[in-house]
Amino acid sequence: MPPEAAPTLSWIVPARQEAGTLALLLADLQDGLVGEDELIVVDGESRDATGTVARLHGARVVSAPPSRGGQLRHGVSQARGQRLVFIHADSRLAGGAELSRCLRRLPSGQARCFRLKVDDPHPCFRVLERLVALRTTLLGLPYGDQGLVLDRRLYEACGGFRDLPLMEDVDLVLRLRQWGGVRQLPYSIRTSARRWRRHGLLRTSLLNMILMLRWLLGEKSETLKRDYYS
Repeated sequence: MPPEAAPTLSWIVPARQEAGTLALLLADLQDGLVGEDELIVVDGESRDATGTVARLHGARVVSAPPSRGGQLRHGVSQARGQRLVFIHADSRLAGGAELSRCLRRLPSGQARCFRLKVDDPHPCFRVLERLVALRTTLLGLPYGDQGLVLDRRLYEACGGFRDLPLMEDVDLVLRLRQWGGVRQLPYSIRTSARRWRRHGLLRTSLLNMILMLRWLLGEKSETLKRDYYS
């Protein structure tokens, strides 16, 4: 029998008001596209040039109401690939063709995430990165800013992203535990430190932890979103 064909990658990027950051990520992703791979930006009714920037960098732009879970879900409905890769718009992902080959060679039926790096040289962020790595390894609980890679069949089996404005990542990752959880890849994804810079590293980290606990205790995503952005 001939060897099984490598899966087609669908990169799905939810974005809103990200005209200033999106171009760098899309340039990173374009380096690894081959064949029928596709790059989809799901624009959540941006009022800036997010959609224009995405098109100029070769992405297919689709629109959805501004809810990250809903945007991700809509992106999947528009995607054609067998392997789905979800990335936040304020990220950078180096690796190009080598990373692309790695993602194609991954065994099917298991979810993966990337190792988090923060784009700030302060030593405190190196501590944060190590703590995130420990949380991911020991608890199997990555957040959305670490990206997520999984096959469409697994995505559909676990129910996929729900239309939640916040905690859509934790909601899905917890359901994936029934299918072996999420394993961390040896590749790093670099995320923006803008929220930590704006609100303070300790305060932001504590808020994220508290919001997750409130979610696990049953609070609604809409209520958590209000507190997150207040």
